[in-house]
Amino acid sequence: MADRLSCSRMAVSKSVQALSAEGYEIEVSKGNGYSLSVTDVLSDAVLSKTFSMPVFYFPECQSTFIESKKEINNGVKAPFAVVAGRQTGGRGRLGRSFFSPSGGIYMSVVLNGSDVPNPDLFTISASIATADAIESLTGKECSIKWVNDIYSSGRKIVGILTEGIVNMELGGLDQIIIGIGINLSGNDEDIPAELSGKLGFLFPEGKSPVTRAELAARVADNLVRIQGTDFMDEYRRRCFIIGRDITVIKPGKGEWPATAYGVDDNGHLLVRYPDGREEALSSGEVTLRI
Repeated sequence: MADRLSCSRMAVSKSVQALSAEGYEIEVSKGNGYSLSVTDVLSDAVLSKTFSMPVFYFPECQSTFIESKKEINNGVKAPFAVVAGRQTGGRGRLGRSFFSPSGGIYMSVVLNGSDVPNPDLFTISASIATADAIESLTGKECSIKWVNDIYSSGRKIVGILTEGIVNMELGGLDQIIIGIGINLSGNDEDIPAELSGKLGFLFPEGKSPVTRAELAARVADNLVRIQGTDFMDEYRRRCFIIGRDITVIKPGKGEWPATAYGVDDNGHLLVRYPDGREEALSSGEVTLRI
C-alpha cells in the first residue's frame, strides 16, 4: 500500500489509526496489510458523497432542528440538511423530549417554501417519504399513525417534527424545516422504562443492512421528490388507525372515545363519536383503544 501510494509505511499506519478513531472497522493482517470492513460511519466526507444537497454534520448536538435554524440565520440557502450522530436535547411533538439513542438517524432537512406546493400536507408528505425510504433500503414494512408517527412491527420507530418560517415582508412561507429521528439499530434494553413497549428499533437484533448515511440521504431525496405529487391514497393505505377505535386527545380540553373512519384530502382525520357526531381533526393526538 505504501508503494502504491508513494508514501511511507508510517504514513499509512497513521492514516489507518485516524480512520479507526472515526469508527471504521479495519482488520490488520501481519504480512498482508489492512482490510476495511463495510462500516456504518457518519462523517463529513461520507455524508457529502451520499447526499445530493449540502449537508452539515455534527457528531453531537442539542438538536438538528436548532442547528438548522443557526445555519439559516448564517445565510445558508435551502435546500440543505443537518445530520447528527447523537442529540442531547431532541424535541418531539407537543413539547415532549425525543429519545435519541446511539445508532439512530437524527436529521433535519430545510426546503424552500416555494418548493412545497401544499404546506398543509407537508408533514404527511414527510411521513410517506420516510416510510418509502426505509422500505426500499431495508425491506422493513412501515405503517403510519396519524399524523406522522411511523411504526414497524407494532412499535414506533420514527418521529417527525415540522416547522414553517414565514417571510414577514412578503407574507408567505419562506422555508420549512423537517426534523426526522429514526431508531435504526439498537438494544431494547436501552429504551427508557416509560417508553418500553411503545418505542422500538428497526434492527434490534443486530446491524442494519443499510448505513445511516445511505438511509438519511434517501429520505432527503424523497422529501424533495414527493413535493407536488399525489400521495394521499398511499397515506391512507399506510394509516393503520383508519377503521379502528381510538381515543381523541385534545391537550388542555380532554379525551373522548371515537372511531377513525378516514383521512380527507386536507390530511384531517375523520372521526365519529359514540353519539353520532363527526369531526375532521386537524390537530391533537389519538391513541388506539385496545
